[in-house]
Amino acid sequence: MDYYYDDYYDEYYEHPDQMAARLMQREFSFEETITNCVHPSLRFAAQYMTNFVAINLLFSILVVCVRKLFPNSHRSLHMLSSIFGAILLYRVIDHRFYHFLQLATSLYVVQWTLHRWLSGSGRYIKTPFIVIAYGIGNLLLSELLEPSPETWNRIRGTQMILLMKALSLAFDTEENQNLRGQLNVLSYTGYILCPANVVLGPWISFSDYLNIWKPSYGSETKHNRSSGGRLLIHVFRILVSALMAVGFLLTSNCMIDYLLSPVASWKWIRAYGRALSFRTSHYFIAYLSQCSMIAAAVDWNRAEDERSIMLPVSSLYRVSSPMAVEFPRSLVQVVTAWNIPMHLWLKRYIFRTTKRPFGTAAAIALTYIISSLLHGLHYRLWLTLLTIGSWTFVEHEIRKKLATIYSACILVGKCPSTCTVHQHRSKSVFCIIINALFFALNVFNLIYLGCIFETTEGPPEEADHDKSLFGRWTELNYASHWLLVFAYLFYFII
Repeated sequence: MDYYYDDYYDEYYEHPDQMAARLMQREFSFEETITNCVHPSLRFAAQYMTNFVAINLLFSILVVCVRKLFPNSHRSLHMLSSIFGAILLYRVIDHRFYHFLQLATSLYVVQWTLHRWLSGSGRYIKTPFIVIAYGIGNLLLSELLEPSPETWNRIRGTQMILLMKALSLAFDTEENQNLRGQLNVLSYTGYILCPANVVLGPWISFSDYLNIWKPSYGSETKHNRSSGGRLLIHVFRILVSALMAVGFLLTSNCMIDYLLSPVASWKWIRAYGRALSFRTSHYFIAYLSQCSMIAAAVDWNRAEDERSIMLPVSSLYRVSSPMAVEFPRSLVQVVTAWNIPMHLWLKRYIFRTTKRPFGTAAAIALTYIISSLLHGLHYRLWLTLLTIGSWTFVEHEIRKKLATIYSACILVGKCPSTCTVHQHRSKSVFCIIINALFFALNVFNLIYLGCIFETTEGPPEEADHDKSLFGRWTELNYASHWLLVFAYLFYFII
């Protein structure tokens, strides 16, 4: 999932001769970096994050109160979700909410019409795919008609989350009649506007949303901690997620430039800095959305979640895994860990749905196509996803062949420590060398693929260059694509 937010900091660029004279020294001292970057970033983080945490904390407190006072009044709780979601949406995206309102309303009308007129007919019509076609078409048309690209970039992620919710709702209600019975205008509005994830995500299913209103199961027998202890754990989890978000924001905005500027004369170092800045900005949004979810879910599936203090066990709260991305065993691991809820959504509703009628290869292709279109008219992302899809296939097949030839634990997925299939275990010298080579290859690809998304304005002489569709890849001589061709040939040779 791609997230967008404004770059609040203008960069100052000197004359090219002056720049060349100080290529090997930092542009700002540590004190200047603190004053000119860290302090403004912290102010931005405080203003931006306060909306999410405060509104969702108040929402969760009122949910607990209403649920205790009126245990069977789901209408009141859906109203709470709608009101607080609308408040958060207005405070974050301001007057641009009309795009959200139009898409949410039209998607409900389309689903209601399909359920009413086609569910009882004898024709076999897969209504969720009609909803997908309409939703993606509406999204792309809205982007084309929006006169301000900056405005659309601010709401792109919110529109994508809305569309994912509506499409998953179409699939779930098609298969589950009981779930369809719980769907009405109020419950749909509460689900779409749920403040826990209305702006930044993560995606959750309609069933998960309805679990907010259910009492915590096993609360009388399974809870060993006092209410005060549970509250402290909840606050601690919010603080951890918030601090992680702030740390990644400071890394993206300030620390990468400060640390790498003395060696930025090498183009691959610059590419690494741009790619790392892009990834850490994504982690900032991921941890902020995780913080928002936890703040809104003070009493959500509490019995299970108490098994872990740092983060609830439930996958509802886990958005991204930076360690798995930054130290990848394979690109498949990167794709999975980059945005866990979106990976689950694509796997559940697109890949598994299309695999049986069309086959695995077509299902993979359709999954990447849908993933690309959900991001709108983002051509660089389309090219990146196409490259990632090609690399994941080639890497999977090469490692599978090599594992068969040498009977070694070098597959894309990690073999168990007691593997009985392969002769060379993962701790053997051969496996360590091969896995290290693929690790280096994947780090190289992270640099190459990520640097194209660098959005900070550069020097005037780089402006036209960066507007090119292939942008930074031209500067790197398309190294990863050439390597992909050679890897594909190697796959056939072996």
